[in-house]
Amino acid sequence: MSDPYRPGQYPQPGLDQTTRIPPLRSRQPMPSRAPEPPTNKTREYVLKGLGLLLVSVLSGMLWWLIQQGGNDPGPSAQDKTPVQPQTKFKFVKHEQANAPVMDSNCESNSYEKVKQFFAKKPCTQMVRELYVTTVDGKTAYSSVAMVRMTSAADAEELKKLTETNGTGNVTDLVRAGRVKVQGLKSLSNGAFAAKVVGNDVIIVESDFEGGSKKEDEAKLEEVSDEALTMGDALRK
Repeated sequence: MSDPYRPGQYPQPGLDQTTRIPPLRSRQPMPSRAPEPPTNKTREYVLKGLGLLLVSVLSGMLWWLIQQGGNDPGPSAQDKTPVQPQTKFKFVKHEQANAPVMDSNCESNSYEKVKQFFAKKPCTQMVRELYVTTVDGKTAYSSVAMVRMTSAADAEELKKLTETNGTGNVTDLVRAGRVKVQGLKSLSNGAFAAKVVGNDVIIVESDFEGGSKKEDEAKLEEVSDEALTMGDALRK
């Protein structure tokens, strides 16, 4: 019988005792990673090309919109087109004077006492046009002149002078020889009308082709009064 164990002691293994060795566990092999599929280079190039094409198209559209915005005429382009005023008679510019005749020397484009007036009180601008209309089957011509003075007082003085018989007037385009009208050397023998707007004087002289008669006076005065409206466009 062997000695009893002392506290804290364990029996020493002898020849008759067997030491158990824990069994070795077999190591499981690591699962292998599946190989990545080969990259499709053609597809990659196609996608990159489409992306560049899209960027190019968008850039082109943006540039076009910017250019259109800069070249947009807007409504001011249409505003420049002259609008026919509402008048009883339809006035059309004479084909030989389809553009306004502009001058700054009123003395050289007037006659008699009106010429003398401009020598003392020069104008700053003169614009003249010639219009044609039809009245009762007859062709009427209207000279429309806009004379700009340095003051409203001078404009009123000029108007009163032109309204007086035998004082002369602004030279109409027929008298000046710029327009040829059959049977007329000037329009001063027909009907006259004038008005003042600020520093501007609108002067109109009208006559029928071949000259007018006494019975035409009332109708020509009506034509001249209506033609004053055409002078408003010359003030702009």
